[in-house]
Amino acid sequence: MIFRAKLHDLSLVLILFQATVAASAAETVTVGGVGSLTPLLTELSRQYTKAHAGIDVVVLHPPIGSAGGVRALGTSKVDIALLGRALKADESGKSVAWVRTPLVIATAGGQSKGLTRPQLAEMYAGRKTTWDNGKPLRLVMRGATESETTSLRAMSPEIDTAVGDALKRSDLPVAENDLEALDTLARISGSLGTTTLGLITAQGVRIDALTVDGKSPTVKNMETGSYPWFRQYYLAHSANPSAATAAFLAYLRSPAALATARKMDYLAAKP
Repeated sequence: MIFRAKLHDLSLVLILFQATVAASAAETVTVGGVGSLTPLLTELSRQYTKAHAGIDVVVLHPPIGSAGGVRALGTSKVDIALLGRALKADESGKSVAWVRTPLVIATAGGQSKGLTRPQLAEMYAGRKTTWDNGKPLRLVMRGATESETTSLRAMSPEIDTAVGDALKRSDLPVAENDLEALDTLARISGSLGTTTLGLITAQGVRIDALTVDGKSPTVKNMETGSYPWFRQYYLAHSANPSAATAAFLAYLRSPAALATARKMDYLAAKP
């Protein structure tokens, strides 16, 4: 009986040891970058790790943005950087276009009938300070180097100039990341600013996505080209990613992952 008890105890120790070794052998893939992709990556990582027990995927929160993603990739603090642009020639690593979603001009309680690009220019230039319903117009800005700001400025030369003027103002709130921008837009009555359709869908936020020049910011309109304003996102990684990172990258570009992305209003990127 004593021998059997000791044998049982030894077996238990062995099982616990094997479990500890297995746990320590689990590989971690760290992902970070633009906030617009945080909810999508969180869902995709959940699906992936559920089917791959030996892999842990960590999505950094709060988001660190494209610039932060590039820096983190260069210092090996992330395995995959989520970027709003492709890597530049002097930046370390490789990048590939992944998904896109409509850029949205959004408001909370401003108006729902939509705007024209000349009207947007007037608003960002500070020449129009109220909505048609009389409510004060409250601009919500992003940083000058943010890809969302770049996308907004590219809508027209007039908007480019107006946004440049708005960026010089010290009285306007500047959101640090995509998630904060959406939250600020939804919270401030009479707000006006940019976000994306994918992020609105993923977060389930109630906010008015305005038409621009009569065109609605839908996935269908983006796909046909009738709504030409969108944000395209990139996956960046080191030149020699680990096996776990390479496998997760392959999954992110798989039909299954892209099908999930489409349900959240992201389409596969343009080549």
